Amino acid sequence: METSNRVLDAVLKDFGLPHVEEQVPREVFYKLGLKFPQQYAIAARDVASCVRRAEALGAGPFLHVTIPAPNWVERGELIKDCKLEVALGYAGDRQVEFLGPGQNTEHYSRALEDTDVAFHHVGIYQYGMPQLAKNLEDAGYPEVVRGGVILGKALSFDFRYFDSRHDLGIYLEIQ
Repeated sequence: METSNRVLDAVLKDFGLPHVEEQVPREVFYKLGLKFPQQYAIAARDVASCVRRAEALGAGPFLHVTIPAPNWVERGELIKDCKLEVALGYAGDRQVEFLGPGQNTEHYSRALEDTDVAFHHVGIYQYGMPQLAKNLEDAGYPEVVRGGVILGKALSFDFRYFDSRHDLGIYLEIQ
């Protein structure tokens, strides 16, 4: 599939990954009350190598960090000492996120059992988390991970992963 976003096309082709709409028809998102995803999230054994490949194709620059995730809740349990390796950048107008296996979580590493790179989830930036979470759970997509950060009244960021793999082949992340 070719689109007007040549950088994203090149990155997905290089990594052997589909465009979102090749895997999940657009109407699925709308039926769930969701916007079309703004982020492609890719689990990777070697995040630094993936960043170099993507940047060589015109994506980025990427912010690549390993961060503690003190509010990481997986299947209802707070995970202590969780750390995430994350690289965020853009391919044209779409955000690309590379995610390493992580520490004290298997959320990303499970996707890497038979491969070095896997399309893990799509990220959707959208207000209205309580209603969206209800819509997704009512559709049979249980919440499996949640987290976030609150910095006083200035900033709060809530994210939740819903397990839609049985129907869509990937997770849905609402942010």
